Amino acid sequence: MYLIRFLLVLTLFAASLSAQAAGMVVHALMADYGRQHLPSAHPLKRILDQHRPALLAGALYPDGGYATGALFPGDRDVAENAHWEYFVNPLMQLLHERGCAAAVGADVPVPVIGGTIDFLVDLQQAEVPLADIRRSDSCGSLVAFAMGIAAHGMGDEVWDALFEPVVRERGEHIGNSPANTLDTFPPGADTSVGQILRGIIGDAPFDVLAQAFDPLSLNSIEYAMDVMAIFEHDLWLQIPFLEFPPDAVLVEAYARTGRNDPAVTAFAVQRAALATRTLVLAERAAAVVEMPRVRQHMPWASANYYTGQGGVLHTGEMITGYYLHLWDKLAQGLDGARGPRVVGLYPHHGAADVPYAPTAEHSVIAFLSGAVDRASTEAPGAIVVFDETGTIVPGAANRFGYRGDGAHGLSYGFDVALKPDHEYTVVVTTRVRDSLGRPLQRPRLWRFTTAPAANGP
Repeated sequence: MYLIRFLLVLTLFAASLSAQAAGMVVHALMADYGRQHLPSAHPLKRILDQHRPALLAGALYPDGGYATGALFPGDRDVAENAHWEYFVNPLMQLLHERGCAAAVGADVPVPVIGGTIDFLVDLQQAEVPLADIRRSDSCGSLVAFAMGIAAHGMGDEVWDALFEPVVRERGEHIGNSPANTLDTFPPGADTSVGQILRGIIGDAPFDVLAQAFDPLSLNSIEYAMDVMAIFEHDLWLQIPFLEFPPDAVLVEAYARTGRNDPAVTAFAVQRAALATRTLVLAERAAAVVEMPRVRQHMPWASANYYTGQGGVLHTGEMITGYYLHLWDKLAQGLDGARGPRVVGLYPHHGAADVPYAPTAEHSVIAFLSGAVDRASTEAPGAIVVFDETGTIVPGAANRFGYRGDGAHGLSYGFDVALKPDHEYTVVVTTRVRDSLGRPLQRPRLWRFTTAPAANGP
């Protein structure tokens, strides 16, 4: 009963003008864009096409535990661990062990397989040489949901490294924790939305609500961009889908990480998923009112969240490469999978007008399709930046972005300001390994040019 009340309060809160939630809708768009750009003949493309609801539900899932963690503290770890490859890898291995992929030729049609509401079984498809994708365990839905979870983690890394720092540097961060927002919105008002809500639900539930929306977990930039995504891309009816998480498989994946104490239960998985649906429904209801405010206070972010660096399209392209590598793990198992590839760059190859003085953008980053082994990146020659004379630019790896276990970004931070109107060359070598000990499949070299002095920061 208390959980139901809490979730109802969640809805009231998120639907108010001061609502704040994770960018789950943006994550869904990123995951979907990654799906669209898979090779048309690839079996994963056809599976994700046929199980799009499960893909998008999976993309929402990782953030749910942050909200329910106020009542169930262990749910914070349920959410956090779902973001990282140390969870995704055992999940892929589980799907491999279940036979959820096979060496299927591109010319073999993929049947519609279980898990979605509109699923219809054609018994004649039983003899299609895709027997390892079994109807009995709804592998199609499992694969799609798992890919959505993985896309969310990659999306957070890119978004938080490339998009949000620039938004904050431009002074567009709303910057209000939910507790402050609720008690002070609108600013200077004698009676705020928060005061009204506190009076309705009482001090204790209000404090629980504020705790649930710890701004360290649920970022107001992401909420604001969710509003824009819902409004601009007509996501009124598409999200959320009534697709329930495969709790048995997820519980086993959590157990294999060895990182959740107490152990994750099916109830924890389901209530996290329920929280995501509640929050997104509330965001959807509030979007038409919130959109003008967001666009007014965050004009650059509103104009760039979709097409800009670290935005939906940029990140979605990286997710496509990530999907392909994950399919290799799913099909071959972790022991048989190949090493990672570079799937994303900043600055991109051939970029011009790159800031040369320290700013939020003053670094280079390569995103890999596998979690980075940090020790390997600090070996001499793992990542090197040269200037036009062939001189190494002083700096070091892993100074920017996520640097913990399970992260995909490899950054190089500079010790000195770059030169204006100057070409730089970045090399990432096969000395870089992933968390499974596999070297990068091939080195990556790219170049960028800094802005002229007259146009510098």
